[in-house]
Amino acid sequence: MTGRQLRARVLLEEARVLGLDLADLIAADTSASVAFPTVRSYLEAIAPTFTPATAATYRPYWRRLVVHVGDHRLGEVTIVELNFVVEDAVAGAQRRRPGSTGRASRETCVAALRAVFRRAVDAGLVTANPAAALTKPRRVRSRRRALDDHELGELDRCRAHYQQRPRPRSPPGPVPPRVRRPPLRATVWLREKGGGEREQPVSPSLVALLEQHGEQRGAAGLDDPVLRAAHGAPLSARRYSTIFDQARICLDWADRTPVSAHVLRHTAITSIGRIAGYPVAQAFAGHTPPTVTGRHLHATLAEVASAVAALTGEAHPLADGRLLHRCCRR
Repeated sequence: MTGRQLRARVLLEEARVLGLDLADLIAADTSASVAFPTVRSYLEAIAPTFTPATAATYRPYWRRLVVHVGDHRLGEVTIVELNFVVEDAVAGAQRRRPGSTGRASRETCVAALRAVFRRAVDAGLVTANPAAALTKPRRVRSRRRALDDHELGELDRCRAHYQQRPRPRSPPGPVPPRVRRPPLRATVWLREKGGGEREQPVSPSLVALLEQHGEQRGAAGLDDPVLRAAHGAPLSARRYSTIFDQARICLDWADRTPVSAHVLRHTAITSIGRIAGYPVAQAFAGHTPPTVTGRHLHATLAEVASAVAALTGEAHPLADGRLLHRCCRR
């Protein structure tokens, strides 16, 4: 009798002690196969549950996962096989962009794989996430920074140049604001990520410009997005990005310093922080306080309005005179 036969006989004897027979063992094996779907079928089931933006980002890496282990059952996928998927993604990025290190593709691929198996763990389909052991590259220091006054001036002259073209475009924002009426309040309502909204103090002159722009391009209702293309449709994220793409062409420093809506936001938050301090800058940015202490230091709308007034040099109806004096002394 071989060693395998001996182990099989021992297992059968143990099964009989438990009141099980060979048919029970076969049925258990069949049910296990049903409980663990293939990677391909599982991805088809869960892909629609991700947000469209997340799914669009992860989908190229999910395709590579299917190519490598699509017919494997979830419980059979190993860290070695997932590493092959990651390295394949890196190699693909380097083929498309010679000279690239593939860092971004590696990071996103790891995130995509972790997301899949994290869902499987949460659903009880597997007991451990094999992608959790994948190594993400360390984030490099971003070149993003606040623009200085000289750079802002050049960017403004660039904007003026493009506004003189046959099809002028108004300077947009990344998230379409709604102007709160009456304009004497001098605020806009910003639609945030996740469906939230918040009221943001801005200069009265900006409110007037936004209202004029919106009315000229068909923003009639209170909830209508203000920023619109020349034909009246609300600005898309892609159209918004192309405006900055055009600006970079005439800025000789834009190849090393990012020029985007996020950089302008970074610049404004930095300026507000220098004028009024961290809590006010945090409220101006709409950031969630990172600590319990930060939640207790929440700035009021009047404090934000006072900082905006000090930054723009325009009186604001919501500003507190004492707070404004304090901001101007900084």
